[in-house]
Amino acid sequence: MGIGMRIRELRERARITQEELAKRIGVTTSAVGNYEREVSHPREEVLYRMFEALNCQPNELFCDYYTDNSIEAELLTKYRALDEYGKELVETCADIEYRRCKGDSVLVAARGNGAPKRIIMKKRSGAGSIFDKPDYDGGRK
Repeated sequence: MGIGMRIRELRERARITQEELAKRIGVTTSAVGNYEREVSHPREEVLYRMFEALNCQPNELFCDYYTDNSIEAELLTKYRALDEYGKELVETCADIEYRRCKGDSVLVAARGNGAPKRIIMKKRSGAGSIFDKPDYDGGRK
C-alpha cells in the first residue's frame, strides 16, 4: 500500500473529508486528492501538520516503506491490537513500573471486600520496596 492510500485510510479513520483535511493542513482540497492518488506528495512542513490533523504517528503513514524490528515496535503492534480493557491493564502496569524505577513510589497490594485494590504510596526515604526484604522486623523484638 502506498503513502496515498495510507493518507486516505487515516483520513477516513479520523472521519474527516478531504476538504476538512485540506483546511487543517493549509492546502487545497485538490492537493489532498492528489496526495491520495499519489499524483504528488506533501512537502515536509505539510506532513508535520498532517500527522497532527490525522492524529497519527509518522510510522503509521510510512509503515510500508520502513520496517522497525525493534522490541518496542513489536510491543506497540501488540498494544494496538488490544481491546480497551487490555490497553488499560498495560497502561496501569507501565505507570506502576515507571514510578518504581524512578523511585517515586512503591506499590502496595491490598484486598478490600474480596476485590483486589492497588494503593500507590510515596516511598519513604531509606525504605525498601515491597519486593525487597521488609523494612520492619515483623513485630519481633
